[in-house]
Amino acid sequence: MKSGSKKELAYKKIKEMFLNRKFLPGAMLSENEIARALAMSRTPVREALQVLQNEGFVTVYPKQGVRFQGFTTTALREILELRAAVEGYVMAACLPLDEAQLAEAEALIELQRPCSLSGDVEEYLVHDAAFHNYFVGLYGNSLISAVVRSISERFRSVGLRVLRDAESVRLSFQGHLAIMEAVRAADVAAALTAVHAHINFGKSRLLSAVDPMEGEDFVREQFEGAAQSLKY
Repeated sequence: MKSGSKKELAYKKIKEMFLNRKFLPGAMLSENEIARALAMSRTPVREALQVLQNEGFVTVYPKQGVRFQGFTTTALREILELRAAVEGYVMAACLPLDEAQLAEAEALIELQRPCSLSGDVEEYLVHDAAFHNYFVGLYGNSLISAVVRSISERFRSVGLRVLRDAESVRLSFQGHLAIMEAVRAADVAAALTAVHAHINFGKSRLLSAVDPMEGEDFVREQFEGAAQSLKY
């Protein structure tokens, strides 16, 4: 896509409005309605929508409109399980961090701290993504980076359902602190445990938001699994 073009501008605006829930998942809008919302002509909007359709953000129905895609419960489970596997692998491969890398990770934690105190969900989500993406960037695999970046972008639209209030922001930040404690100690096993626990926290919150019973079932599965492991 040509940098600075009207098509690129339309693409960025539409994606940003979707990720910030100005265009809601499941919404069906016409090209004219989207163009009016962006204060742009239909041609760059139509071209941008084709790119977004290729990326899975929308489905374009000729002469009918555009539907913004959400997530099924199954898709949410599968994506979060993929994220846990990828981020756990990356974390294990990155440790131990050198002094400069550790300082950078600590700085990302400190950016989150005011949000955890104020309960600023939207600002916290920005720093949350930066923290997770930092370790992926350290690993240096462009394909993994692209996958995680795509997941992060798509999940911004549902992030507000996971972190619904100040308490959920505080709990999420506690998960990051647990990860950092393991990172400082260069303890791979503890880091893996902390990463998986943190992502499972988000998973249970999200499934509760989508389907309260399924969220409760997931939490119960985690508790029963942990209890079972204590028997051996």
